[in-house]
Amino acid sequence: MAIELKKMTVKILKEGDQVINVWSDNSSYFIAVKQQSGEVCVYSVTLDEEKKPRLSRNSPLTVAFGEGEIESIFSTETGDVRVITD
Repeated sequence: MAIELKKMTVKILKEGDQVINVWSDNSSYFIAVKQQSGEVCVYSVTLDEEKKPRLSRNSPLTVAFGEGEIESIFSTETGDVRVITD
């Protein structure tokens, strides 16, 4: 029996948030949300092997105020590593 996704509601908005874009790539959906602070967070929704949607709990990409640098956090066997590049 084939399962087909007919409708999906993603409940991620907080008071004052605004969706500025939604796009898909293969079996993933991306939602750009402008927060009340002005920062933009990009959330991803992927479909697993059973076609069930999975939401990234923390936005892996945030566009924030700053002086043109990129801050990344990598997970390693010994813990998280923070890297800043310009």
